[in-house]
Amino acid sequence: MIPHRLFRFSGGSLSYDCVLTLRAAGPMKGRTDEENRARVFSGLGIEPSRVVSLTQIHSHTVYVAQTPEDFSDWKEGDGILTGNPDIVPCVTVADCMPIWLCHERAPCFGVLHSGWKGTGIIREALAAARRVWDADPAGFHVILGPHIRSCCYTVDDDRARYFSENFSPDAVCLDEARNQAGSVWPWRLSLAEANRHLCREAGIPDGHIVDTGLCTACGSEFGSNRREGSGSFTHMAALIRHVVH
Repeated sequence: MIPHRLFRFSGGSLSYDCVLTLRAAGPMKGRTDEENRARVFSGLGIEPSRVVSLTQIHSHTVYVAQTPEDFSDWKEGDGILTGNPDIVPCVTVADCMPIWLCHERAPCFGVLHSGWKGTGIIREALAAARRVWDADPAGFHVILGPHIRSCCYTVDDDRARYFSENFSPDAVCLDEARNQAGSVWPWRLSLAEANRHLCREAGIPDGHIVDTGLCTACGSEFGSNRREGSGSFTHMAALIRHVVH
């Protein structure tokens, strides 16, 4: 049994499984951990040749995938959308947020890698979906996946100001105890609030936005850059697949 968490889009025409492998499944970094990736994908009932991945660079770049062969050269970017049910879009995360999304009418689904640098990538994904499928934001459903949350994510004044000014003041909160103690990271940052604001701003209804509420840094279940250390953290695979009932 492959250790993973499963989240689902279901109801009507929404039939997608959203999978996040866990730390116990082993490292899943693209191009580096290919043997383990193939083992894990096969164990999840996914033919590895169907999986489409990227060389991730903490960007706002989103690609539209028509066939798996289009990505054999490992394009640089952080988001994949497709309308092809045979394709399994996949990114890797370890404290950054996986964002799964699908449309209730257009044949459009995918996954994004959104850390602090990549916050805002969902805007690019929605723009691409509009351009390719004429998919309106109101028809999208979004899952904000496990990531480092404000309980564990402390930042400095500059990063707090950046999020407050560019996303929402609700995305940051001053930790008075840390501030009084003179910490250089006195602010708590919520990637979930920043992305919820972006979804609402774009026109995605609140009822279509699901936050898993899970923190990758709190315990040992998930891979975490901050908890495990930048040189030894476990990349987890976040993927989405179309389900035929």
